[in-house]
Amino acid sequence: MEELMHALCRATTTLPKPVIEWMVGTASPLLQPWCDLVRRPELTDQQAWDCLWRDDALIKSAMKIPGKWTANARSEDLAGSVALYLSRPNVPSGRITLLRTRLDVDQLRRIDLLRAVTQLGGSDLVCREIVAEPPPGSTREEHVGPREIALIERYRTSAREAVVDREAKTWQAVAQIEREDGLIARAARARMMEPADQLQALRACLFGRGSVAARPEDADWVTVQYLLVLGRGASTYQHSDEGLGETLSVLRPILRAYIDQVYTRPRRWATERLLTFGEAGVVPLGYSIYADEGDYLNRRFGPSVRKYRALGELIKNNRDVPLRDLCDRVETAVLARDRWIVNQSQKENRGGFDHE
Repeated sequence: MEELMHALCRATTTLPKPVIEWMVGTASPLLQPWCDLVRRPELTDQQAWDCLWRDDALIKSAMKIPGKWTANARSEDLAGSVALYLSRPNVPSGRITLLRTRLDVDQLRRIDLLRAVTQLGGSDLVCREIVAEPPPGSTREEHVGPREIALIERYRTSAREAVVDREAKTWQAVAQIEREDGLIARAARARMMEPADQLQALRACLFGRGSVAARPEDADWVTVQYLLVLGRGASTYQHSDEGLGETLSVLRPILRAYIDQVYTRPRRWATERLLTFGEAGVVPLGYSIYADEGDYLNRRFGPSVRKYRALGELIKNNRDVPLRDLCDRVETAVLARDRWIVNQSQKENRGGFDHE
């Protein structure tokens, strides 16, 4: 079910209201699909707020329970989850005050919350409500003055500078990688630099300065091992990048030429995904671009929640079956069920007339 939620939460098309309502009640809190869901524009503010507190998962994660991995979350971790909601557009006033009825300043520090919200582009309203809170131990009431406004701007400036710094480092790394001749040399240069942007580094290794992709015979085993590391990171954390599909399609034959000969099954899921990567519908669910899979499912099933539920159940024991085949099975089963219901209804009606 989590793979299905991954796809739907990252779809680029507008999802029907019944599907959104089902997803709100299904996506597990504090897991990655939930993080994508809570920021979708189709959700009302109340739905997103309810998602944040569903099953009290956030409150439980803040509890101090020795030895329990689902608890003992740091303030920075809690801030990251809460900021996903608070950075949505048009968050109504008073949400910070309401937030404090559930998580106090000892669990979630306002500075951590402000940092996370500004990094995600939160509104002035939310930022001002955060800095209006009195610092721990202070006797002042809620207040927004020049010092608080300056604090907001300082954090926003820091967030912008971090983005610029990351882009500059990425550009410098890519430029150095592309200066090398050949896939092996480019990968060796990238490995020495450990670039932050794994997708851009991977593209630079595979394409160099041109548009002709590297071939399997251009690599060696050491290079393939490093490309696999870059591919895992890029496919996991940069799933929304437009160049991901083309890059992984070029990477796949290179990996298959070496890894299929060395790594036997069972292999790590991330490795298997890179080896199988392809067009949405042609490969199993989760083995393509998540957004493409979400769009594909939306085209196939539309607002039919029961089809999504049936697919979620079907996937459990058919993880290696292409998504298109599973969708065909679901639609066939639903159609057969509808026909059976109609036939039963007609039999009952005929039986009633015969009795009369």
